[in-house]
Amino acid sequence: MSKQNKNYYYNSISADIDIEKYDFLLTNINGILFDYSDHHLSNKPDLKKSLKILIRTKFFWLLYLRNKLSKWNKGENIILSNAYVNIYQEKYTTMLPPWIFSPSKNTFCSLKLIKIIKKINDNFKKKSIKILLSSEFESLINAFKVELSLLFEEYKVNALIVPNDLAFFENLAIKIAKEAKIPTFVYLHGMPGRYNNVDDNRADYLIVWGKGLKELYVKNGIDEKKILTLKHPIYSSFKESNLESNLTDILVLTKATCGTPSTSTELILTTDRSVVLYYTELVKQNLKKLGVKKATLRLHPSEDPDFYVKNLPDNFFTIDNCSKEESLAKASLVIGPTSTMLLDALKCNKNYILFDPVFDGVTLEGMPLVPPFTGESFIKLSNNYDDISYNIKNPSSNINFKKLNDFLEIDINDEEKFLNILNS
Repeated sequence: MSKQNKNYYYNSISADIDIEKYDFLLTNINGILFDYSDHHLSNKPDLKKSLKILIRTKFFWLLYLRNKLSKWNKGENIILSNAYVNIYQEKYTTMLPPWIFSPSKNTFCSLKLIKIIKKINDNFKKKSIKILLSSEFESLINAFKVELSLLFEEYKVNALIVPNDLAFFENLAIKIAKEAKIPTFVYLHGMPGRYNNVDDNRADYLIVWGKGLKELYVKNGIDEKKILTLKHPIYSSFKESNLESNLTDILVLTKATCGTPSTSTELILTTDRSVVLYYTELVKQNLKKLGVKKATLRLHPSEDPDFYVKNLPDNFFTIDNCSKEESLAKASLVIGPTSTMLLDALKCNKNYILFDPVFDGVTLEGMPLVPPFTGESFIKLSNNYDDISYNIKNPSSNINFKKLNDFLEIDINDEEKFLNILNS
């Protein structure tokens, strides 16, 4: 890859950094430079969160003892995965990669590697570019590489599967696994709001949910030979039905902005907090024209409810605090931007009104709309009051189930290809 276009400061101070290291650190350094908003929960001091971190630190070693390598059989076939879907293959043991810890799942780690990861994370928390570009931090990166490489040599790891290749540990682990001749996969964790030929392309293979997504990646420069279409456990197919679509209990999704730029090719800043408030205001104005007096607002998990409570000017919206399943079950209709939640809504037999306003060719957060969210695929784009009103009243016109199922159709040979890669 080349350096991120328009990232002037990072590019200017990284003249002596090789492009590989530049790439490893890109997301974290962008987080320091641009993620300054207390709209994101990660930037808000929180006693509950602090207590969780403290407890996790105190029980860090107990987690290690539970997961220590010595209890594994060295001849065992291991898949390392923190993908958002469960990876189960007969004759393989699926484990979490070393930077993920869970009291209920096995983690592939060593005592030394845990210590290294803890030091790396402690440095990330300091949010200092000087620290991340220091020789001391580079030594930690090298120590991580050495220790993970040794574990790869000692144990039979058949694959590394990650949900993205932007984050530091995922990005770095892909590089280490490739050097160890271990197949690497990015398993798509959501419907992308952007495409380029760098992101989701760092691993050996990209797993997507259907031929429609594969075609979009190929059109944007990714080699079709490295893309596998596998059935998603939830979103693999949809039965055509009469979608519920009325104004009695409307669920509105927020237009959540990313804490850091989500594309490696060009710096597109989406951290303007006013965007998320403006989106809710636009939705409210349109709903009021329809005679709606109140609605439920569901936040992205990264967002702070207090920010909305303090800054929304009236009580039109009630902040949703239910589980996704509960919220969708009671909703009579869902309105939201580009989001995988549209598939969740359809699974719950609810009409989804895709409202993602475009100004001067880009959405509120400065990104162009990409298929299938442009209105030309299986869902219409509602850009104004007339669109919203019509698509609420005509769900069968708004959602085309045949096009949706065609979009999610898989190549039946890809599962066999996946198994052949694991067994090679």
